[in-house]
Amino acid sequence: MTMNRRALLQHSLMAAAAVPLASSTGCATLMEYLGTIVKQPELALKSFKVTKASLSSFSVSLVALIKNPNPFGFKLEGLDWIVNLAGGEAAKGRSPKGIALKARGAAQTELDIDFNIARTAAAVIELIEKRKVPLGISAVGHLRANKYTFDIPAKYETSLPMPQLPNFTVPRFSVRSANASGIRFAVEPLVKNSNGFDIDIDQFDFDVKLGGRQVLRNKTIKNFKVAKGQSERVPFEFDVSLAELGLTIAKLATNPRFDWEVGAKLQSGLLNLPFVQKGRVAL
Repeated sequence: MTMNRRALLQHSLMAAAAVPLASSTGCATLMEYLGTIVKQPELALKSFKVTKASLSSFSVSLVALIKNPNPFGFKLEGLDWIVNLAGGEAAKGRSPKGIALKARGAAQTELDIDFNIARTAAAVIELIEKRKVPLGISAVGHLRANKYTFDIPAKYETSLPMPQLPNFTVPRFSVRSANASGIRFAVEPLVKNSNGFDIDIDQFDFDVKLGGRQVLRNKTIKNFKVAKGQSERVPFEFDVSLAELGLTIAKLATNPRFDWEVGAKLQSGLLNLPFVQKGRVAL
């Protein structure tokens, strides 16, 4: 009676399990025969892209493609991955399991990987100064068909562009209104992102001095995004009494000028970057 290929494979696998260890020659011959039937699936990593970034962390997407040359299906029990950045381990994890791989078919899954480029602000700055650093992702896919398993390794290597620090300017510092009770100022700081990806800003803190006097402290603006290659205005207004400026109504009428200074601290991820801009405003 002629056996079909599926039955032959099942019969051969059962026979392999039943061969005594002492019969090393027979076992080797049988396993060599099975090797012509059961072929190892292939795992490849591709389609790398940055999906989100701060000044110290990245989220990336990587597609894992699995090919099965066998006449029977497999199930992906899990896919372990490790990210190496500039020669050091940056993150590791496991993708969800349960992907079915059909006979002589292919399937793919998307790996969403988050990692910090370093553990301290000083180390982040050191990497940023290098502009690009080598990135390697190693993965092992665990495939199962009944009680038989394959662990399939794969690697992906590229260069990861380091984020460039944003540029900070204050193109507008002006008087919005003035009366006997005080003066309202309008300030429009500008943050420029020269990177090829958006930058998330967690928090911006501002201090303002006029004529050497502290008139505003810890003005906070939270959670905004600067689009890739774009500039974002971060406007705010504040009020100062004439007494705080050492002015009277009469002095205000003479249209005095004051030197101003805007101190800023930008927080993005692990980094807290200080900036200072100075100028002069006519009251």
